[in-house]
Amino acid sequence: MERGKSRRFGWKEGVRRHWSIFKQFVILRRKELFRTYVLVPIGVLLVMCLLYGVDRLIKNCIKVTFPASVAVMLINFAFMSVLAAFKKPYVEFYLGVIDVPLSWALRWMNVFFTPAFVTLPLSPWISCKEALLIVAVFLIGYLVAFVLLAYITVLGQKVTGSLRLRSVFVRQEELHNGMENGSRFAPASQYKGNDSISSSNVAIDKEAPAGEENRDSSSVQVFFGDSNGLDFHDPLVNLASNSGLSLSYVNSRATSSLGSEMLPKHEYSHHDDDNINEAEDMIQIGSSRRATASAPPNIRHGGTGLLQRLQPARHKNIETSSAVTVDSSDSRSICQRAITRQYSRQIDFHFSINMWDAHLHHVLYALGFFATIFTYYFQWYTTPFHFFTAVCMFMIITDSPFIVNRPRLKRLAHPVICSVALTWLVMLISVMIKHREVVFFLRELKSYKTGRTYLHLFDPSYGYHQWPGAGDIFSSCMDVSIVGLSLPMYTYRKDLKKHFFSMVPPILLFTAASLLLYPLICYNIGISSLRSIGFAGRSVTLALGGPMISNLGGDQTVMAVTTVMSGVVGALTGGRMLDFIRVPEEDYVTRGLALGCNCGAIATAYLLGVDRRAAAISSLSFVFYGALMVILSAIGPIKQFVHQLVGLN
Repeated sequence: MERGKSRRFGWKEGVRRHWSIFKQFVILRRKELFRTYVLVPIGVLLVMCLLYGVDRLIKNCIKVTFPASVAVMLINFAFMSVLAAFKKPYVEFYLGVIDVPLSWALRWMNVFFTPAFVTLPLSPWISCKEALLIVAVFLIGYLVAFVLLAYITVLGQKVTGSLRLRSVFVRQEELHNGMENGSRFAPASQYKGNDSISSSNVAIDKEAPAGEENRDSSSVQVFFGDSNGLDFHDPLVNLASNSGLSLSYVNSRATSSLGSEMLPKHEYSHHDDDNINEAEDMIQIGSSRRATASAPPNIRHGGTGLLQRLQPARHKNIETSSAVTVDSSDSRSICQRAITRQYSRQIDFHFSINMWDAHLHHVLYALGFFATIFTYYFQWYTTPFHFFTAVCMFMIITDSPFIVNRPRLKRLAHPVICSVALTWLVMLISVMIKHREVVFFLRELKSYKTGRTYLHLFDPSYGYHQWPGAGDIFSSCMDVSIVGLSLPMYTYRKDLKKHFFSMVPPILLFTAASLLLYPLICYNIGISSLRSIGFAGRSVTLALGGPMISNLGGDQTVMAVTTVMSGVVGALTGGRMLDFIRVPEEDYVTRGLALGCNCGAIATAYLLGVDRRAAAISSLSFVFYGALMVILSAIGPIKQFVHQLVGLN
């Protein structure tokens, strides 16, 4: 009886304690939560209203076929550039406003790609011969495009005189990337990876105040220590999440080495005790804006420095009234146990706050998934269940420690492909439980994407009883993401201006070759007309490839599959390919442009961990190239010429 009462009392006490922690988390993070769950939905709806109005204007007044999202993206980029030239304070205010919905859309862009793959079983069957031809054209086109883009860019830089190869260390300093970030361009002896601790740099400034951040200190840090790594307000990092590089990867790297960092220093450092300062036993627990940012893509990371530096207790000497630090040279474990006892509640509290900060969106979407299971089996409208299924499966791939902590597996397990496979599995199991026949699986895929997006929400031609599917919601948000691509273009506009004459010629040549040669070659070797047109979007990022192929009337499935495969292959082999064709590592313009145009947004994610300046050039390249392809595909004579190349009258 006593044991039962104690267990019940302990359970209630635990619930009360965690509820109190959750309330304090809501109070501490109220601004970030208000931004994420109130301002972001309002901002996204306002952007959709703007896009709807522009779409009506283009179709009804200008009477041309052009996607409103791309038009607003270009107008927004031009407006920000002009505003920055004349009224810099105004552009900062404007960026602060549009950053709320657009950065969210960029971070979640990967999910918005999934409808094209989820509905893949509905596409017409393809013969083995045609499938092998598509694979052959893909491989040959990928290799040829890589070589030509690289050499034409190098030639352009030599002609314009902008190819000045500087030392690796000067460029690292220019990138604000530092040796500590582990760029593979820096010699291995000069830096340690983010997951490692240097045993030689253990001195810490004893005179530093407890609340001050000591950036030069390299003492042991736990619970997401300060780093000068990724800036989560950089549009490049948002694009990385679009490309298979999860934002939670940073936290995973920090927590993966948590156990080793918590060990006493004498277990991994064998210096003489005389050379070790007594302040070495201090455990620095840092919290930064970037660290708290890593986990949820939907929570902005505005850390407030909650975790403070914890020091051993100092005992006052009454006679001298001076602070004397407890000597820990005999037994460092005694000092650490004292710290643990003294600050265990504080550490547990801050750790719980960080856990809520990192996993609140997981909890909410998991609750939504389980709630919509009942609506799926007892209601006719399946969209809520499909929506939460797609998002939860995506989170499993991007945030699962089994994948995140294995870099090689993470590079292969692309979030779009793997999450779609899990979505199919969950939908198939649900259909078998509900209908007990596989044929209903294809029927539900038809209801997954009905075409009732925000642009056709009030269009009676779609039928009054046709409701939007989960794929239509994602497709609507994709248009917001396309507008968000103007942010990286604006952020790195100076690089575009500086390397304009080196970047534009290869992009123009590659645009003409992709738009004309791919359909011509594919059609003449035996690939169907619509699939030949779809191949023109092989290297255009999915966000811009959809509007482009829609303008040309090609196969969206071929475009989606080849685009994602181009990015995955580029991330796996791009660096080696550039080394093989002898592109200098210092030539970030050539590397960024070759990977950006040929491999799209996924290459930006790869370059983000290698060379930030090359990643900036890559983002400029694929956005500029994709926007140019969309503009050309909307021109009537060019569209008719492409149709003639594939035998369509």
